[in-house]
Amino acid sequence: MNAPSKPLVSVYIPTRNRSALLRRAVDSVLAQDYPEIEVLICDEASTDDTSDVVAGYIGRYPGKFTYLRNETPQGACRARNRCIEHAVGTYVTGLDDDDLFHPQRISCLVDIYRRHSPSFACSRFKYFQAPAQIASLLERRYGDAELGRVDTLTLPALLYANLAGNQVLTELSRMRELGGFDESMPSWQDYDMWVRLVHRYGTAVRTRPMLSFVDDDRSRARIRNSSKRAEGSDRFIAKHAGLMTTDQQRNHRNIQYVMNRQRPPLREIARNISFGGYKSTVKVLLHKFFGVSIG
Repeated sequence: MNAPSKPLVSVYIPTRNRSALLRRAVDSVLAQDYPEIEVLICDEASTDDTSDVVAGYIGRYPGKFTYLRNETPQGACRARNRCIEHAVGTYVTGLDDDDLFHPQRISCLVDIYRRHSPSFACSRFKYFQAPAQIASLLERRYGDAELGRVDTLTLPALLYANLAGNQVLTELSRMRELGGFDESMPSWQDYDMWVRLVHRYGTAVRTRPMLSFVDDDRSRARIRNSSKRAEGSDRFIAKHAGLMTTDQQRNHRNIQYVMNRQRPPLREIARNISFGGYKSTVKVLLHKFFGVSIG
């Protein structure tokens, strides 16, 4: 960081009954090479030892943690918004309780945000099913030149697919101005939020190094493996139809086929061929003719 001061970054973490995974997620935040961080944890009525785990962190790191608890589950989206309501940082970013940050993630995103003044900053991300799969990536240390290389994420590109992943860094005031995450959506609240940020504040930037890791353990239920994902996709298309081209809407119908592992009639695939989102068209064709499911 070349700036003389380091603004506070608020990190929100929703959690429910996954104390062991929560420790792993929190430890990845504490391992950041960026010092000015506050951690806000919203507990969704956990019945395990989550409260004791958080109390341990609060005792060891006084002033760094805020613990919020919902006595009845209200959903991860509401939990994120509660954290945002209580945050005091200049910037805000999030972490799901089963995911991980690379140690350089926050310092990198703050740096590229301050240099490029985008709507938000994010990084490339990688799915994993076992920690051993990402061990070498977590240990890798990037130089300033590598961290400084960015790609731009425009609104048209983002309306084809969620290129930002499930977490970004932006100004806390912007998240509040937009009303936080849309709690009426059963899924895709993150994608919806990123589109609203870019639509309101302009192009985003994404650094090229892999700095975020998403646990894809299929033995645990996650929204992306449930029917809520398809419903969220429908609502996303309806909500942003006025911004989307016909080609982008066709691409999202193909994304729905891929998500639902459907094999639509060939005439339907032909009707929904998307040139800007050709990858989704290819995935549908692979599943249709060869039974290969990707994504």
